[in-house]
Parts: sequence; structure tokens; C-alpha cells
Amino acid sequence: MTNPIVDSLDNDIASWHSPGAPQWHYATVTAARAALRRREVTSEALVAACEGAWRQSNPKLNAVVVSDFEQAYAVANQRDTELRAGRVRGPLHGIPFTIKESFDVKGWPTTVGDPAFIDNIAEQHASVVQRLMDAGAILLGKTNVPIYLRDWQSYNDVYGTTRNPHDLRRTPGGSSGGSAAAVATGMAFFDVGSDIGSSIRNPAHYCGIFSHKSTHGLVPLDGHGLPGGVAFPDINVAGPLARSAADLDIVLSAIAGPSAEAACAVRFELPRCQATDLRQIRFGILSNHPVADVDAEVEQAIVHLGQDLERRGAQVLWNARPSLDAAELMRVYTLMLRASTCGYLGDDAFEAAVAAAGQAPADDMGYASLQYVGAAMRHRDWLRLQPLRERFAAAWRELFERVDVLLCPVAATPAFVLNEEGAPWQRTLDVNGRAQPLTTQLFWAGHSGLCGLPSTVAPAGRTAQGLPVGVQIVAPLYHDLRSIHVARLLEAAGYAFAPPA
Repeated sequence: MTNPIVDSLDNDIASWHSPGAPQWHYATVTAARAALRRREVTSEALVAACEGAWRQSNPKLNAVVVSDFEQAYAVANQRDTELRAGRVRGPLHGIPFTIKESFDVKGWPTTVGDPAFIDNIAEQHASVVQRLMDAGAILLGKTNVPIYLRDWQSYNDVYGTTRNPHDLRRTPGGSSGGSAAAVATGMAFFDVGSDIGSSIRNPAHYCGIFSHKSTHGLVPLDGHGLPGGVAFPDINVAGPLARSAADLDIVLSAIAGPSAEAACAVRFELPRCQATDLRQIRFGILSNHPVADVDAEVEQAIVHLGQDLERRGAQVLWNARPSLDAAELMRVYTLMLRASTCGYLGDDAFEAAVAAAGQAPADDMGYASLQYVGAAMRHRDWLRLQPLRERFAAAWRELFERVDVLLCPVAATPAFVLNEEGAPWQRTLDVNGRAQPLTTQLFWAGHSGLCGLPSTVAPAGRTAQGLPVGVQIVAPLYHDLRSIHVARLLEAAGYAFAPPA
């Protein structure tokens, strides 16, 4: 692509076409919105800032795998013209963004990393994409994913491997790994990912940014994944990734709401958290769990955060947890997770899963067996799991009578070294010097995710090697703005995004 506005970007990132452009490299949506309204920057300059970061970082990271900057500049010019005329399309007017590859963009491929779907060209935008464009945002490109979105890394045979901006040897996470890497390096002001097994939360934790896993059913997912998906699949949700907590609020407001068919009758009005100080929040702290041990550096970051909150005068309840059988929750979550995602399996793979499920011992609670049992589950068996899920949800409701939010780990470790050998369930992580199955960290996804609870991830510290550690802020159903607001208060207290070195 040739664009005279950005000819100078190849060799000198400081020579961006707008005199103030470099300052927008890591700017927040909130700051950019205000500057646009004050005519201190143009949407074209914001696109140029993102393209400058893309030219500098994407060759190393491979985060943005489909892009159209020429079209982005054309839209930016239109947004600038509209703004000069006093027309504002919505809360994201003139703000550049990227979107996870699994969301349909009209005229672009949606492959979910499978070469067999390289010609799967979307005929219309996913609801999330359309809502962002209606809010005035400017689409720059699509970000990388693992095949079928089933890994905590982001690599596939269509687009290759995405790397962590804090350490190129490590993963940025998955399945929204390209999203997090793009946001962390300034290639986009925000991104929207999907999360059924920590696919929004893990990448934010690994890359040191903010993210929000929304309440189940709050954001429609039609146009996500391969053709045939439904608007509100079980467990799976969409949510934003950004460089500040306030930005999560803005983006969520643009994408949340009932499906198009229900919009004539249904309205969402999420309750706002009115706390103005951390001392007004009742914090539950769960820094580790025997079902899914976390590495000492991750645990210490959560503990140090809780101790800091105590010093600041906040109410802290240590070792807070819902009164439930966590091992049983992990079993139910794994079964329902794989039941929800079995639609991606081809006929041969599904028949293989049915055969493997038939051979699995009834008392085998390991992921290696449960993934097949879940994929081959009869609908009657799925229905019989629903009372268990409601029992877990009741335990969470009881916990939230005692605390306002629960702070807990996002994953077992910081970003781990890339490992593309075998299937995810065949790999291990080094946790406190011991090999732990990679799939064990699904606990920190399903602990709250099985019941559809919202979770915001905020930076919580760094390891001795300088790797980011995030904290998961879990709130009650439909209290998405509470967990985001708590992240804002933590951000104001110093728990903020810091660019990769």
C-alpha cells in the first residue's frame, strides 16, 4: 500500500505526519476522544500513529494479520469532516481499532486459523463490528488467533505465530493473543475479543493491559466464528481489551445490548458503582487454590495488592471463595466447555471424540478424558448438569453478600515460552518447580465463567524478569461496571498500563 501521509514512517517513527502524533502511540481512548473534540488531533493522525506502531512492531510480533490502512485513512478523513461539521456518530467517533480474526468483517476472511476456511469471506459484519462502526470507530485490521480459538497461544497455519511484546520468546496468550499484543504496542487503541476459557483475560494478563469479560448474554456473538454460530452460545462472551479501565467502559457501552431482533423490546441499563475511593469497596482476596496452584510470583502479586489495599484502608477478606466443590465445578465446566465448542469438530474428529468418550473411565476427572466426554455428550446429560451450575451460581451470590468484588489470579503463571508441540492438553507449565498440565489453569477461567460472571483484568505487578502479572476482578452478574470501576480505582492508585520495554 502507498500512502504519502505515512511515507516517512518506514525509518523514523518520530517523524509521523502530525506534529503531535508520537504522543498518541500509547494514548487511551479517553484521551484521544477529548483531544478530537478540542481539535488538538485528527482521526487521520490517530490512524497514522497506529500505523507507525504497526510498521515498527508488527514484523516482530505478527499481531495484526489482516489490515487495510488505505480504507482506514478514507474513513478517518470522513470522521474528521463530520466532526468539523459538528456531527458525532457515537462514543468512539474517530478512534482506530482492531478486531479479533474470529469476528466477521464484510469482504474479509474469517478463518479461525484453519487453512480450509481461507476463502470464507464474510458477507456482512458481525454485530460487534457493526456496533463499533456505528459508534464512529475506524477499523484497521484483524488480529491473530489459534486454530479454532482453542489454545493459550496464538498461532496457526494461515497466519503464523504471534509473540509477546514484553519478551519475543513468549506467548501473548490466546485466543485473543493478537488483540492484546496489538493494544499493548499501540497498533490499535482497543480491540474486542471473545472469551470462553480466559481468551480475553489471559492475553491481558500476559501483555500487561486491561480487559473485560462481560456478563454472559450482554454482548451478542452472531457473526463470530465459523458460519452457523448463534448469537449467545453457552459460556462464550465478547469483551474489550484496552490500555485503561475507562476505555473498557466506553467500548463496552458501544457493543453491549440485546440482539437486533430483541432491541425493540429489551433494554440493558447496567448498574453503576458509585464508590469514589478504594476504602468504599469490600474486597475478597483469593490468591491461590489447591485445585489449580499458581506460581509464587503470581500469588505474591495478588497478596501484595491485597496488603496495599489494607494499607489504604480498604476492607479486605482474605481467602474469600464461594462455598462450592471447586473440583466438581472444574469437572462440570470442562464438560460444558467442550460441549459448547464441539461444533468446530469435523465429522471424523467428532466420531473420534465419541469413540474416545466411550473408552474413558467413568471416574476419570482428567481433562484428557473429559474433553471427549463433553464433546460427545447427549443433550439429556447436558441438561442434567444445569442444576449443578445453578448451585454454583447460588454460592457466588452468597459470596457477593459479603464482598463487592473478588480479586484472584488470571492464570497459573506469567506469559510462558512459546511451545507449539502437540495439543494444548498434552503440554505442561512449570509452576513452582513442578510440571502442571497446561489445562489446569482452565480453573481460573471457569471458576466464575461457568456462571456467566463478569471479570475485569487490570495490571497488578511485574515478576523479577519484568513480565506483567494481572489481577482478575470478578463481580456479580450484570455488575460489569462495578468490576471495571474497581479497575479504574486501582489504576488511579498506580496499577496502570506500562508500555513494553
